[in-house]
Amino acid sequence: MSQVSSVLILLDLSAVFDTVNHKTLLFALRNLGIRGASWEWFAFYLDGHSYQITWRGWTSAPCRLSTSVPQGSVLGPLLFSLYTHSLGKVISSHVFPDRCYADDTQLIFSFSPSDNTAAAQISACLVDISSWMMAIQLNLRKTELLVIPGDSSPGQDLAISLNNSLICPSATARNLGVDCPTMDNQLSFSSHVTNVLRSCQFLLYNIRRIQPFLSTQAAQVFVQSLVISRLDSCSSLLAGLPLNAIHPLQMIQNAAV
Repeated sequence: MSQVSSVLILLDLSAVFDTVNHKTLLFALRNLGIRGASWEWFAFYLDGHSYQITWRGWTSAPCRLSTSVPQGSVLGPLLFSLYTHSLGKVISSHVFPDRCYADDTQLIFSFSPSDNTAAAQISACLVDISSWMMAIQLNLRKTELLVIPGDSSPGQDLAISLNNSLICPSATARNLGVDCPTMDNQLSFSSHVTNVLRSCQFLLYNIRRIQPFLSTQAAQVFVQSLVISRLDSCSSLLAGLPLNAIHPLQMIQNAAV
């Protein structure tokens, strides 16, 4: 165990791609040094979008969009990251390391188990983030707080009250940043192993049912693409775990073979 405790804060944002204001985005691009023909290209790309509602054969008049970036596009996540570039300054002012990609924002804070100001520091940072995100809509109800206690930690109460919402520490949390469905506060990854085990067992069961109708090569492709790929995903996170913790995954690999 570490001599310090750590907190992983996983921010949840609501309808983020729909709330990107075009004027604010273009202003941010200009401040980042994108000007001239390149800036005009982005302005042309964002301009002219509209939406209509069709119901029972009736269609509304077009309504011009002043917000949103096209979802499913290659530029969508990039433009959102540029749009929220200044958020990094807000977070760094509280000396919190952060990891951001598109709408996936995570904060990491480490502190001594004897430090009684941790909850206040986290709360102050979240207040500033919430103020910055007024337009993007920070969803506090789905924001998760994962406390990883240090060695001999007294177990502080790190429940954070913000904007009439209470963020309580969770035993597990979904961490999309490492493509890992669930992390637990002991870093045992037991929930992750259980989820992988269940999905692989289900897939192997179905492959086994259709195996008489498959060639050896086709069966191999199914197993490698559906089962082995799941076993390999985030496998580096399991390094150092006791053998009994990863034994179920070894059994799945043996069954796949």
